[in-house]
Amino acid sequence: MNGAPQEDWRGARIGILGGTFDPPHVAHVRMGVAARDALSLDRVFYSPAPHPPHKRGEPVLPWEHRRAMIAAAVADEPGLAVTDIESGHDPSYTVDLLRAAAARTSADLYLIVGADSLAAFGAWHEPLEILRLCTLVVFPRDDRAPRLALDGPASLVVFESPRLDVSSSAVRDALATGDAGGARLVPAPVAAYIARYQLYRRL
Repeated sequence: MNGAPQEDWRGARIGILGGTFDPPHVAHVRMGVAARDALSLDRVFYSPAPHPPHKRGEPVLPWEHRRAMIAAAVADEPGLAVTDIESGHDPSYTVDLLRAAAARTSADLYLIVGADSLAAFGAWHEPLEILRLCTLVVFPRDDRAPRLALDGPASLVVFESPRLDVSSSAVRDALATGDAGGARLVPAPVAAYIARYQLYRRL
């Protein structure tokens, strides 16, 4: 992205949190902060997917808006940053994100996901290669125990909290109906960005 600062991939342990971020919400930030602190990560990169394969045929905000929102959400958190390494990926497969990251750093990579993603992990593109490239860091979504739906060895770090009791779809629905609670589910800079560009309004 023109004018973007040089991405700093130095360090021994780097977290990656990919997603659509449509919009980014408070749980996304909490996950990165918790993983950074508990695992002594040098930084956590958020990577907005330009063309998420599981969203084919669904309306998704342009990548530039989603990228700007997640950048605003993490701007004041030390060690949290945004990466543009997926900007040319179509479709945006997680395995390609990790390959691109591995080409930029010799650090150990930690892929941060929610437990709902882990349940569907066997259906991801090249799941065994993902497990070769990183350690999975899993955050709970509800009271069910996270379970990897894939045979074979895996490196997992499972958190008991914070629970991901927020979803982007719920935030979009609240914002579309004018529910003031929607703005409270996103970081203040994201709420300001949404208001500025009048995003998610149902006309």
